[in-house]
Amino acid sequence: MVLRGYVPTSEETLQTLAALRLQSLNSDFSSRAPSPRLEELFPPHVLHSRLPPPRRPPPSKCRGARLRAGLLAGGLWGQSLAKQRAERDQRLRGRLREEGASTVAAIVEKWKLLQGMARPEAMAAYVALVREWPGFGSTLFDVDLRAVRTWQDRGRGQPWCPAALMCLSPQSPVGAGRQRLWLGIGAKAVALYKPGEPEPLDSFGYARISSFGASDSSTFRLSVEDRDLLFETSQV
Repeated sequence: MVLRGYVPTSEETLQTLAALRLQSLNSDFSSRAPSPRLEELFPPHVLHSRLPPPRRPPPSKCRGARLRAGLLAGGLWGQSLAKQRAERDQRLRGRLREEGASTVAAIVEKWKLLQGMARPEAMAAYVALVREWPGFGSTLFDVDLRAVRTWQDRGRGQPWCPAALMCLSPQSPVGAGRQRLWLGIGAKAVALYKPGEPEPLDSFGYARISSFGASDSSTFRLSVEDRDLLFETSQV
């Protein structure tokens, strides 16, 4: 869960978790130990989030401009754009290597501080840190909240409404458009999270859930008290 980014916590805590993992696997730090592989210790998306977003070219204002752009794309201008993209990608890869090296160095420094900690102790400390997240132990699914419908509307034969028109709870408004969320299935409740945020948008105890099931190969419906929630996911 940690490496897949399903434990929302600070970068400092993620580095501590990585150090504890190294201690449990390799015992005390040694200069003769092989350099740890970052992808086996730290969520890759955290490093990628440090990179600047790609620049998008401004949209062409008229059909003639789009036509000229299309004609030029195959000529010298197209070659120049391809060169610029290659240089940009090379700079981003270099930046990613720098960020990775910096993160590995920080993890190793924390690993050195754990000298003398036994493997069971390191494993227990690792689990204790992860358990601080309220969603620990849940099975998480990536879903898009596609639409909602009240039971009154369902009884009147009304269609589903876009998710933008409804709130999950008074404290947790859903914004415009489809919402990418985590659907957490726990032992006592089903919870909805915004990815990367530790506190749930809403949580439904199983006593509040009247029905659930897959509508087809990519949609999942959850009926909670006076609402139906329709999700789209590739994990049905």
